[in-house]
Amino acid sequence: MRLSNKFSITKRELLSEDIFYSLTNIVNDAIIVSDLYRKVVYFNRAAEKIFNFTGAEILGKSIGNILPQDILSVDEKHRLKSREKLQEVIGRKKNNIKIPLEVSISRWQSGNGLFFTIIVRDITVRKNTEEKLRYLSFHDNLTGLYNRSYFDEELKRLDTARQLPLSIIIGDLDGFKLVNDAFGYKEGDELLKNFAAVLKESCRSDDILARWGGDEFVIMLPKTDSKVTREIIERIENNSRILGTGEIPLNISLGFSIKDKPEQNIETVIKEAENAMKQKKIIESKRVSSTIIASIEKKLHEKSHRLREVNERIEKMAVLLGKALKLSRSEMDNMHLLVSFHDVGIVGIKRSILNKKSKLADKEWQVVMMHPEIGYRIAKSSSQLAPIADAILAHHENWDGSGYPYHLKGNKIPLISRILSIVESYDVMVYGRNYKKPVTREEAIKELKRFSRKQFDPQLVEKFIGIIMHEVETPSLFEMEKIKS
Repeated sequence: MRLSNKFSITKRELLSEDIFYSLTNIVNDAIIVSDLYRKVVYFNRAAEKIFNFTGAEILGKSIGNILPQDILSVDEKHRLKSREKLQEVIGRKKNNIKIPLEVSISRWQSGNGLFFTIIVRDITVRKNTEEKLRYLSFHDNLTGLYNRSYFDEELKRLDTARQLPLSIIIGDLDGFKLVNDAFGYKEGDELLKNFAAVLKESCRSDDILARWGGDEFVIMLPKTDSKVTREIIERIENNSRILGTGEIPLNISLGFSIKDKPEQNIETVIKEAENAMKQKKIIESKRVSSTIIASIEKKLHEKSHRLREVNERIEKMAVLLGKALKLSRSEMDNMHLLVSFHDVGIVGIKRSILNKKSKLADKEWQVVMMHPEIGYRIAKSSSQLAPIADAILAHHENWDGSGYPYHLKGNKIPLISRILSIVESYDVMVYGRNYKKPVTREEAIKELKRFSRKQFDPQLVEKFIGIIMHEVETPSLFEMEKIKS
C-alpha cells in the first residue's frame, strides 16, 4: 500500500519504497503514518487486521477514527507533548468495539512537512491475563468468593466507627471431610461451590463474602445490627436446606458476633463468632453425619443391586457365629455395623467394575483393593462408624498375613473382621457372584477347611462349620435363604 499521493515522499527519503513496504508489512505491529493535521497517510496490513479497516477506508481520514484524537497533541514547535515512550490507550475497531493498545510515536520531517509514525500493538491478551491475575489475587479460584487476603484488607478498611455496627458471620460446612472421603474431592468441590451460590443468593450486594479457608466461610456486614444479621443467617439456612435436598446434604453451622462500640477489638469479635459457630457445629455434627451415612448406604445399594440381599444373608450367619463365640453386646452391635458398611469404600469405585461379569483386569483389581483404606477414612470421619474403622480396614486381611492392605497376621486382625471373612467367603462360594459360579455346601466346607490357617482363623472355621453341620438334619437357615433366592 503506497503513501497517499497528496503527500508524495521521494525514494531517497525512504531509501527504497519496496524495502519500506516489505518491512512494514511483515511485522505484527500496526504501523500508521499521520501528517501534522492528524490525517492518516499510511496504514500497513497489521493495522488493517487490528482495526478491521482497509487502507482505502482509512487513508486521508482523521486518526481520531481509530485512536484518541489527542494522541498527537503537539506544542507550538510541533513537538509531541507526551514524554512517555510507550503509552497505553483505548482504540476503536471499525465496528466501534474498544480495544486496549500500546503505542509509541516518533516524528520525522520530509520535504512535504512534518509526519508522525505510530507503532501500535494489540495488548488484549496481556490485559486479559493481567485482569485474570488481579481477579485471582482477590478471589478464591474454586468458589468465586473473595479470598482471605482480600477479606483481611477489607476488614482493616471497614473497621471504623462509621461502619458500626459491624457484624461478622463465620460458617463451617458440616460433614465436609466425610463427603470428600466417601464421594471424592470432586463432590466436595461441588459442595463448596453450591454453598458459595447460597451465600451470594442470601446476602446483600454490599456484604463481603469470603472463603476463610478449607470449608470455612466468613461474611462481613457493615452497618448491620443483630436483627438483620439473624435474618441473613436464617436466609442462608433456608436456602441451604432447599439446595441440600439431593443425594448429599448441604448444611452449615453459622455463628456471629457484632462490633457496636469503637473500643471493641475486631479480632476478639471474630473469635466470638468462631466460638459460636463451633458450639453450633457440635449440636449439628451427629445429625449431619447420620444423614450422610444414610446417603452413602443408599449409594452402596445403587452400585450393587444385590448388596442388600447379600448383606442380610451374611448378617444372619455372622450373628449365629457371634452368639456361639459369646460376643458382648457392643461387639455384636459392631458386627451388625461391619456387615452393612465393610464395603463402604466402594462408593468411589465405578459401577462398571463392581458389576462386571467377567474376570477383573489387574488394574481393575488394584482399584478394588483400595476400598478398605477408603472405607477406613470414611469411618474415621463419622462418629457413627468410627468404632468399626479398624475392622473395615482389616476385613480383607488373612490369618497368615497374605491379605491386604497391611498384611496383618493372626489375632492382630480384629475378631469381627475374621468372622466376616469366613461368613462372606462361604456366601460367595454357596451363592456365587458375577465372577464366580456357586458350589455345593459340602464343597464350600472343604474350601473353608483347606484355607484354615491360611486365609481364615482355624478356631473360627471350626466353630462355623459346627454351626453349619448342626443344621444338616433340617433345612438350615442358609439353605432356606438359598431356596428363596
